[in-house]
Amino acid sequence: MIKTDYTNLFSLNVSSGIPIYRQLIDQIRQAIRMGLLCTNEQLPSVRVLAKALQINPMTISKAFAQLEIEGVLIRKRGVGMLVAQPQESQKMTKYTEESLKTFIKNARIDKLKDDEIATMLQQYLSLNQKEKKND
Repeated sequence: MIKTDYTNLFSLNVSSGIPIYRQLIDQIRQAIRMGLLCTNEQLPSVRVLAKALQINPMTISKAFAQLEIEGVLIRKRGVGMLVAQPQESQKMTKYTEESLKTFIKNARIDKLKDDEIATMLQQYLSLNQKEKKND
């Protein structure tokens, strides 16, 4: 069964500096980790998802192709793209999930908007990535 409203599942930020296809890849992975997309669940077609998210279909195709190469999605002839069986490393632990929920709750208490929270998180991830390279 295909979910009809993917606009709530994905939140793409065109001004974040991160390519949209990369944001989509990361958010599909995250949705799988959180159990929002389940094994063997069919994703909408490229055309349907592009229309729902109001982005270029080639962007969706690029994201789907990368996720297929990585084994996150599988292409089934006549059916479309399905969520592959996740590897143990792709699953989010309860501790991480609870920490994330607490972080979001606290950020909203501080009256931060969702796009501000996402940008802040992305900035911290970028800083962390730079620190890893310097180690």
